[in-house]
Amino acid sequence: MLTKISELNQRIYLSEYILNKRKELVDLGMNYGLLNKKTIQCSQDLDKLINLYMQDSKITEYKFYYIL
Repeated sequence: MLTKISELNQRIYLSEYILNKRKELVDLGMNYGLLNKKTIQCSQDLDKLINLYMQDSKITEYKFYYIL
């Protein structure tokens, strides 16, 4: 049971981190443009976080999710 709680806490933390990174990406895109190195790096970081989140969820079929 303890591992399930810690896994849930980890997923919650990861989803909050994704949300913050997404907001950062929007800000960078608005301030520096979409082709700026900072914006591109942030986008790649966000991609990695989303991939990690999706791997942890063990989804076997393709679905679209909005992380709000």
